[in-house]
Amino acid sequence: MQIRRLLLTGLLLAALPAFGHTLGETASETAAGALSFEPAVVLPLLLLTIAYISGICHLHQQRIRQRVVSWEQCAAFALGMLALVAALMSPLDVLAESLFSAHMTQHLMLMLVAPPLLILGRIEIVLLWTFSLPVRRLIGRSWRKATWLRSALNLLMRPVAVWLLASATMWFWHIPGPYAWAFYNPGIHILEHLSFFLTSLAFWALVMQPFRRDKRGHGTALVLLATFALESTILGALLAFAVYPLYTEHAISTSRHVPHFLTGISPLQDQQLAGLIMWVPASLIQLVALGAVFVDWLSASKNPRTMAI
Repeated sequence: MQIRRLLLTGLLLAALPAFGHTLGETASETAAGALSFEPAVVLPLLLLTIAYISGICHLHQQRIRQRVVSWEQCAAFALGMLALVAALMSPLDVLAESLFSAHMTQHLMLMLVAPPLLILGRIEIVLLWTFSLPVRRLIGRSWRKATWLRSALNLLMRPVAVWLLASATMWFWHIPGPYAWAFYNPGIHILEHLSFFLTSLAFWALVMQPFRRDKRGHGTALVLLATFALESTILGALLAFAVYPLYTEHAISTSRHVPHFLTGISPLQDQQLAGLIMWVPASLIQLVALGAVFVDWLSASKNPRTMAI
């Protein structure tokens, strides 16, 4: 329980720069009429929230909610959903059309803020309890019979595979060519954000969940976190120290969505700010996660029966 609190508190504190960046830049004229309500975004988030609440209600009715998910974990889920709403439906989403730094804030929240909070909320267990007992049994039987699906998922969820997928996704969409492709094509843009979110969800699930099965998972988790943190640091440094703008898609000076105090920012300055966002807040979040995993490893080594994150 202490480790859960440590990680949850640390994630919130480390994520404050991202939320602060969002709130600071979306002040002024963007705050009123620049909310984003795309059905392709709103509907999945709404359905996911309803399903989670339904699962919690069913667990509570069966009087086993406390054994499955704590209120702290429910709060983690709520904060994860809030991060998704802030990234995809707030004025930040509109501002991201003009400012590359705002777009990087979106990516940060989709990769490093929302996924670990949702995993802390035990989303996969609670969502299963959305269904009635007969349906859960049917799902269980179907899952046992679908050996090919289990084999495929086991292969995809191997540490090397998850790390490669998450890393390749991050680097691919930040190459100027694919970035421009997604910028000018709404469908590809949705695919870009979905790939960030899903690969990061798999990454954080692997980092935070295998501890219950094998203490060696802690070492694997530390390696995954450290290497991915190094990659995001390198990406942030490349953007922050670039001598010319790599992404020319953001028409900053002519956009009506940019607050007055940012209208004079140049494309290069915007890119450098984006690099700092990908560098500093991301590093803080990953350092908190590394510390939580290490502390949990020490706790597990002293007491093998200790429940991990």
